[in-house]
Amino acid sequence: MTHPSPTCTLVQLTDLHIVEDGEELPGGVDTAAVLAEALDAVEASALRPAALVLTGDLAEHGRPAQYRRLRAIVEPVAARTGAQLVYVAGNHDDRAALREHLMDEPPSADPLDHTVRVGDLRIIALDSTVPGQGHGELTPQQLERLRGELAEPAPSGTVLAVHHPPLPSAAPLAASIPLLRRGDLAAAVAGTDVRLVLAGHTHVVSSGTLAGVPVWTGGPLATTLDPFAPGAALRGLATPSVSRIDLFPDALITTSVPIGARRMSDVPAATMEPAITAFRAVWSN
Repeated sequence: MTHPSPTCTLVQLTDLHIVEDGEELPGGVDTAAVLAEALDAVEASALRPAALVLTGDLAEHGRPAQYRRLRAIVEPVAARTGAQLVYVAGNHDDRAALREHLMDEPPSADPLDHTVRVGDLRIIALDSTVPGQGHGELTPQQLERLRGELAEPAPSGTVLAVHHPPLPSAAPLAASIPLLRRGDLAAAVAGTDVRLVLAGHTHVVSSGTLAGVPVWTGGPLATTLDPFAPGAALRGLATPSVSRIDLFPDALITTSVPIGARRMSDVPAATMEPAITAFRAVWSN
């Protein structure tokens, strides 16, 4: 018996909140520097992700200069690693500016729904934003289009990427600006080839299910909210992270990867490989 390698690996980056050069978020968070550090970690890992999936709140204020700054950081890494870029709008984003300055598309205020094929995997980006509001919703027209697309399965299944998670939240602030009528999305994905829903928005790493489909809310690159803060208190933590998603023929795993954490050990691969081989030999024969 052997454990197969993943057929596809994705990296999710969410809630980047990129600001303009010389600006920081409250607490002195240089979001562009955090993003650059995260992408350095991806490159240093020697992973070759099939896609970098950016699940919303890409810019803090939705300004053109913020999207141009983001693009200058992320596009060279995507080119070097061979990863496709999948952009999802969040409630801090401006649809028209995002389209024009990140995606080279004509500016438009229409929902930013689109599909990216990564080999045999289909990634559907859904725009759950309500312009000018913090909460999210999917319109009947969006859900109808989604049902139509999911009517034909993809060879390796589908990953949905949406900013607002179709789950409750342990963070009171996030719980006050949820995805409305998440049951409508549950009905649309039930019984389809959707393998995973990727989301952001809450600034808290969490997981759950929707109509039996795993839902993963990735940790933010900007400030993390402490779900142990008492009551409705808002406590920010400097614990940025990205998510690694490994898809296998019959399974998937999602892994939260901290960025900037203090390194406790660093044993070279050449030293570890014989030990790993020996452990595998015990059960693989």
